[in-house]
Amino acid sequence: WEAAQLDGTGHLRFLWSIAAPLARAPMITIALFHFVAGWNAFLWPLIVTNSDAYRPVQVGLQNFSYADATNSDRSSAASPRAGSAVSFLKGDLASMRSRRVLGLLAAVLMVACGGGGGGGAAQLGALKNTVQVTFWHALSGNLQAELNTLTDKFNSSQSTVHVNLVAKGAYTDLNKAVLTGLAANQPPDLAQCIETDAAKYNSSKALADLTPYINAADGLSSADLKDIFPVMLNAAKIKGTYYQFPFNKSTTVVYYNQDLFTAKGISGPPATWDEFFADAAKLADSSKGVTGAEGPSIDTFLSMLYEYGGHLYDNDSSPGKTAVNSDAGVKAMTLWYNAIKAGSVKPIPAGNFADQTDFQNQKTAMYISTQVSYQFIVKPIGNKFKFAETAFPAGDKGTKDEMFGANLCVLNKSAKDVQHGAFLYIKYLTSVDSTTAWAQNTSYMPVRQSAYKSLTDSFYSQNPNQGVGPSVLSKGGLIVLPSTPTSNEQRDALSTELGNIAALRKDPKTGLNDAATKMNDILATG
Repeated sequence: WEAAQLDGTGHLRFLWSIAAPLARAPMITIALFHFVAGWNAFLWPLIVTNSDAYRPVQVGLQNFSYADATNSDRSSAASPRAGSAVSFLKGDLASMRSRRVLGLLAAVLMVACGGGGGGGAAQLGALKNTVQVTFWHALSGNLQAELNTLTDKFNSSQSTVHVNLVAKGAYTDLNKAVLTGLAANQPPDLAQCIETDAAKYNSSKALADLTPYINAADGLSSADLKDIFPVMLNAAKIKGTYYQFPFNKSTTVVYYNQDLFTAKGISGPPATWDEFFADAAKLADSSKGVTGAEGPSIDTFLSMLYEYGGHLYDNDSSPGKTAVNSDAGVKAMTLWYNAIKAGSVKPIPAGNFADQTDFQNQKTAMYISTQVSYQFIVKPIGNKFKFAETAFPAGDKGTKDEMFGANLCVLNKSAKDVQHGAFLYIKYLTSVDSTTAWAQNTSYMPVRQSAYKSLTDSFYSQNPNQGVGPSVLSKGGLIVLPSTPTSNEQRDALSTELGNIAALRKDPKTGLNDAATKMNDILATG
């Protein structure tokens, strides 16, 4: 500094011409450490963010790693992208003309982002340790009996995994039980999961990724995965990851009283909603206490929404706001609103399965429900009257039949060997033989294409009513509604407003606008 002063150098020139060049190397080193620290941050971003849309790359890379294995394909593909910041910095650092600095930066970043080194852990081997798996389910009647049968066969077929079944009532009861178990840190090892419930569980990272077990030595082959209906397999994924696996899947049909149809001179069941409401007007007979149909349920409305060209959200893959109050939604509800005003249909009465009971007692001529309801109405109806099933009616855009039922979810609080054992049980339940028996004895759809083909050639041809629901698999009309962590709360809000419309307290436009406002508030606040 003294020598520079003698040459007439001021403070700014000294800083710029002498001090800064001398400090270049340590400044670059400090900058690199700070950059890598921020780029490599994991815990703090994980804590302060609640959506994958805002989480940095290191949190994302962690999703490809598990306790027992690493998805090396995804990790290897993602790591170079994670190091793409090198390309950005290269332009800024080019003026330094320092290959050593760039090389050091690239090396540090690749290590920080998980690049380099080997291709990840090897494939999981076959399960060797003996495990007990607790499975919570919501099945009853014939469905529970068939699950018991399949589980007994699985337990006796091998000695490594023993599954213990626990019935938890209806699906709403099961969901509450799982949430309570998670809060108490005592969830089951395996549970049935409706997609909307699974989205809630996954928002708190409660579900195990099934990918390591699917790819394990005793997992599923590529032929097995190809045999499962793609619509079911894709619906089991959450943001591209197998957090669920398809099991008991169904769809909607219309049950109709053939005797009442014949008495009114109606030659066949309705194929469209226009025909449905026209038939309902003919079938309604107030003097006998008979109405054409009861409805709509929330899921009937949602399927109709799509059939008339609408969608549940503005963007089904990344919901921003709901679209239930679109012209399509209003049109669908107006059909029900006008029919209820005319007296040809009526709202679904209060009480569990009240519409089912009314159909069994010939108080309604048509009953909209899932194909599995057959198991619960066939015995009570007996020989009182003839009934049959027909496909869900079509709207302006054809048939868009919502897929119902549940998947299977493994909870990640369980030990890894228990998770592995739970998936071996899932593998058994979804095998060709098991899903074929399951479909025959429960009326659910088979999850495998080969099973559906064999059933079509045999069981469904001999029992045509049982083939009505599954036939949508070959017609391409099956839809899967998008799910968010607050789907159940949104459904409650929508159900309330649909009830107001059905009770004629609100017109369709007003009711659906009110539903949209409530649903959007729930979406925004989480």
